[in-house]
Amino acid sequence: MMVTKSAGGQTMADDYQITDNSVIKFHDLFKGEEEDGLILVGRRDIGSYVSLPAEAIEVINLLDSGKTVGDVKKVLEEKYGEEVEIEDFVQDMIDNEMVQFVDDFEIETTSQVQKDLFSGITEKHVGWMFSKPAWFFYTVLGAACLVIFAIYPRYIPSPVDFFFHPWYSVAVLFMYFFGWILVAFHEMAHLFAAKSVGTEGYFSLSNRLIFIVAQTNLGNIWTVPREKRYIVYFAGMAWDAVMVFACLLFLLLSDRGTITLSTLWYNFLKAIIFIKVWGIIWQFRFNMQTDVYYTVANSFKCRNLLGDAQSYIKNFLSKFIKRFEKVDFTDTPKSEMRAIKWYTPLYFFGALVTLATYFFRNIPLILLQIFRAWDGITVGYAQAPRVFTDAAVLIALNVFNFGLLGFLILRPRWSGFKQRVRAAFT
Repeated sequence: MMVTKSAGGQTMADDYQITDNSVIKFHDLFKGEEEDGLILVGRRDIGSYVSLPAEAIEVINLLDSGKTVGDVKKVLEEKYGEEVEIEDFVQDMIDNEMVQFVDDFEIETTSQVQKDLFSGITEKHVGWMFSKPAWFFYTVLGAACLVIFAIYPRYIPSPVDFFFHPWYSVAVLFMYFFGWILVAFHEMAHLFAAKSVGTEGYFSLSNRLIFIVAQTNLGNIWTVPREKRYIVYFAGMAWDAVMVFACLLFLLLSDRGTITLSTLWYNFLKAIIFIKVWGIIWQFRFNMQTDVYYTVANSFKCRNLLGDAQSYIKNFLSKFIKRFEKVDFTDTPKSEMRAIKWYTPLYFFGALVTLATYFFRNIPLILLQIFRAWDGITVGYAQAPRVFTDAAVLIALNVFNFGLLGFLILRPRWSGFKQRVRAAFT
């Protein structure tokens, strides 16, 4: 929507006009406590928030009381002794989808309204899962996993553990679906933890770099006191540690003869350990928005620490590479600049973790499948029908998987591509 400012001090759009006689009605807005001179304001239903000074909150409250724009300006002018213009502020709030009505014109919400599939679950149902005793329990089990790996190195996961079935295609196909159950288990921890501190979470599917990921949208996390956010951020890894410990315990009991596990079940537990351990390692990719990243950002009191760190690195590289444009950090608070400088080494550590994931997990998994597929195709169906079939299905599964990944990567860029094509032919 194109917006212009008229000479008469009126802000106009295609379907509404902000004048001194306009009455502005806001959505039901959350207003947090003042923190570092700013107050968080936003809509829970779409998970969208902005940080505003106290004076801006005063404007919102005055407008929401039913006063016209002109009346609010007079109140503020009398209070502060100078002329006040609020039209641009109102337009900014409209652009951020905080305004519901301008006079009788309803402002459309283009962002998707979030639906809570677990609205029946409240803090009283899941609060015990994230109590102090529960966190002590999670910590002990996490430490126990490290001790077991140190004493029994044979349990340390290896890429070959992923293929728990003699047919690689069966292992890949089964883990493709069962993997989403493991992901859901992790994300359910975030969602329940969010419930335990009085907010909500929503599932979504996306990609990070070349990885397909499911994630919990925690847009409303900002409505929770800072110290309680750690509960939500650490919940996923805590539950992952519980699952790893449970699998290790079964392996130990089996090896000691206390219980009997078939070879298939034994290997299946090792596959789960492989997936979950690398899932925990994933979270230490500080160069992405992972659970550990959000924990660090919360500690530094920064909401865009990753983006700011990337800009800081680009500023340094701009001395040597001209195509990098420098970002002005002049107005950035000193405390935030210190956080950015502290975080930059962690960003590079995250890049190393990403490389380690490629070389010790992803590439070995791909190579193992390539070798198996090559062996199956070259031997031929006539000589080894099972091996050939395994190879053919394995190839088909990988084509589908990488096709889905390509779709997720290209989907956000498709609309922009279509617009450029239309512009080129019009």
